[in-house]
Amino acid sequence: MLLINQYLVKLFWKISNSKKYIFLIVINFFANCSKIENIEQSNISVIETSLGVNTSDSPLEKDFLFFKDVRYGNKDRNFLDIILPKTNKLNGAVIFFHGGSFLFGSKEELYQDDQKEIINSILNENLAVVNSEYTFITDNEAEGVITSLKDGKKVIEFINQKSSVIGFPENKLILAGISAGAGIAIWNGLREDTNKNVIGIFTTLAQSTYNMYKWEDIFPDFQVDLLRDEYILLDDLFLKFYNNSITIENLKLLDYLNQMDRNDPPIFIYNPVYEDEVITKDNTIDFNVLFHSYKHGNAIRKAASNVGLQFSGTYQETPINFIRRMVQK
Repeated sequence: MLLINQYLVKLFWKISNSKKYIFLIVINFFANCSKIENIEQSNISVIETSLGVNTSDSPLEKDFLFFKDVRYGNKDRNFLDIILPKTNKLNGAVIFFHGGSFLFGSKEELYQDDQKEIINSILNENLAVVNSEYTFITDNEAEGVITSLKDGKKVIEFINQKSSVIGFPENKLILAGISAGAGIAIWNGLREDTNKNVIGIFTTLAQSTYNMYKWEDIFPDFQVDLLRDEYILLDDLFLKFYNNSITIENLKLLDYLNQMDRNDPPIFIYNPVYEDEVITKDNTIDFNVLFHSYKHGNAIRKAASNVGLQFSGTYQETPINFIRRMVQK
């Protein structure tokens, strides 16, 4: 760099006075460009230091910065990935939670072909993507599904704390998830202690509430306690879900429909499972219907309508249009 500067000085004195002014403008332009590059690189270093990890090869496009396995809590599965567009002006962040019935699944699913398109679209809107894992109800550290839901709260708090370092407005968070991840997004998105900076909730294959007794109102052939006696798998899932503590207080805590009011973030829900019967002709439980039916989406839409909360779905707009609309509000 020193040799280049010396060369420019010599060249400057050789050219005519009439051209020196223009030459100075050109030099100043390239100097500023160099400063911008240095600022960007220093920002990356600051982010790496703050997150405790270095950038890795991105599983998506090469133009994105990828921070893998950032720890956000003390539990075994408390890790997340952060993907950033290479821009100095981020418009916000979308926090994703994967699916898997609170029993399995991984953040790696977000990088599969069927989900890459929506993630790339979000990043192209100059939005950060946060992709989180969480505790399963079968883990030794779990105290029922509430542990998974509170992991979601930890993620939101962690990202709020890092927003200034990462470089996006702290009041521009969108929560997103699939199946169990949808429940984490909705539960936290409707709670006053976690949704302060949340501007939208975007979910697929969501459940209407985690008070399973209210599912009896949705599915005529679903009677929780009767079916628990008949189906060991359902009973085992039920007990792990509630950590053997099926109390009025616990059911109320997990019923996010009761937390909903008109001041909550707008909700986008896509539940494309259109079968109606939970109990099949073979007398088995169709868990895909039980967990993902369009009836869950209808129940959330009805609750939102009753309190005056904005509700959207694919019948109104595409997912990326919903996200774009939330950010531009």
